Amino acid sequence: MRIFRYIQLCFLLLSIGVFTSCFDDEGNYEYKEIGEAVIKSIPGVTDHGNKFVCLENEKISLIPEVEFLAGTTAADYEFIWFRFPQDPQGTTYHYEQADTLAMTQNLDYQIVDSPRDYWLIYKVRNKKTGALTEQKFEFIISAVNGWIVLDEDVSGNGDIHIIRDADIVEGGDGRIVANYFSVNNGGKKMRNSRFIGLCPQQPNLYVYSDDGAYIMNASTYMERPKMSYADLFNVTLDVVNPQAANYIPRGYNTEVLVNNHIIYAIGYRAYGWSKFKDISESLKYKAAPAIVPIQIAGDNNAVLFDMENNRFLTVDKWGNLFAPISTGIFDVGAIDPSLKYVYMGEGKDGETCLIMKNETGDLSMFRVNLAMSEPVPVALLDLGHLPEISHAVHYTFGIRGNYMFYATDSKIYSWRFGGETASEFFSVGSGEKIVQMKLYSNSSDKVLNGKVLFVATQKGNEGKVYKVIFNEMSGLSSGKSQEYTGFGIIKDMYYKN
Repeated sequence: MRIFRYIQLCFLLLSIGVFTSCFDDEGNYEYKEIGEAVIKSIPGVTDHGNKFVCLENEKISLIPEVEFLAGTTAADYEFIWFRFPQDPQGTTYHYEQADTLAMTQNLDYQIVDSPRDYWLIYKVRNKKTGALTEQKFEFIISAVNGWIVLDEDVSGNGDIHIIRDADIVEGGDGRIVANYFSVNNGGKKMRNSRFIGLCPQQPNLYVYSDDGAYIMNASTYMERPKMSYADLFNVTLDVVNPQAANYIPRGYNTEVLVNNHIIYAIGYRAYGWSKFKDISESLKYKAAPAIVPIQIAGDNNAVLFDMENNRFLTVDKWGNLFAPISTGIFDVGAIDPSLKYVYMGEGKDGETCLIMKNETGDLSMFRVNLAMSEPVPVALLDLGHLPEISHAVHYTFGIRGNYMFYATDSKIYSWRFGGETASEFFSVGSGEKIVQMKLYSNSSDKVLNGKVLFVATQKGNEGKVYKVIFNEMSGLSSGKSQEYTGFGIIKDMYYKN
């Protein structure tokens, strides 16, 4: 064993001597004399920090700028694009092998792999002298994620488009991946689409429609073969009328759906529960088309509203439905029966915010924390003093600050709870009508979570999406906005990571 170590040491010293002599001799000749090519740049790579991000199913093209030795041409060199995973799987001596994407000067390649992080090495070798030069960079295959826009054309043919916004998507470059449903489903279009839903547990991406739902693999966007809306339930539906859906990945992972004002749920932690079931039990109600997730620790995962009895309903982490009551500012189980439901959404720190109106159209807001089995009414606020509030048609609430946004057909206001008035937040282009606004909510994004508002507008049959960044504490605009165009009649928007 000692003899073997001596032999190893000798080889090491010999190697050091050889490399030292090479470096010592560096000044005796120019490396260009041995025919070494120079990779000056790889557009799309070297100008992006030696990192290239591509998408699933994308056809890519990389055209390096290579300088060859005077008197030589590309024909005098060999090329190879050599890829290996950044986190190879396997065991010692049996790890994944690297693969060769191409042996050409330029790379034209159809992505067929699943999302993963690789290293890619581009090598150029002089056939005569063997002189070799190379460029190593990160090669990231990204899932097609981002801000999804669901639209349809004037004939009612629907599709989904993904905005790869640079602020909310790692490696995003602002491109719009268009018609991604039809691209992955043989040109098929959707009909009578309503809204988007996602369940990572399955994993399914849904586009709910008048006839049920288009059910896709959440990664590939390909339709699930022989899977229909009816297959999602363990009961036969009397009426197909999807109105709201939400998957809450907190606690025990609960999926909640409202169909024709009836509440269905899946409690994934309960053994054998994998389809929606009616969780009404003995409760009589008419559920509003809204489900508010509870993102903080507690007994409950979701909040709904009973429009028939004017009361809040909760779904606990096991998938059970309750009708809580409370004392204090108001009783969550008995809201003034003269008030009518307008809108309900998620607020800051697990709060639920509910907007109601009276017979004359005056608006008020109920703030309540329903995370625990014992509700905590927070505030009852009059909204009648706010500018243009009587013309408001869209609402959303801050999740990192106590404020709300409300929109007329052409203008958005920001109001901090309890403030004397609201501030004008954003105005859309001439002739455009606001059709939807949604907050960017992504708990894994510590920078922009709850700080970006996406606004969809319509001008005739042309749809547009604005991205507006704002201060997460005050709700005031930073003055930064960006436009994305080229859409049809916008039906819904949704963030998918």
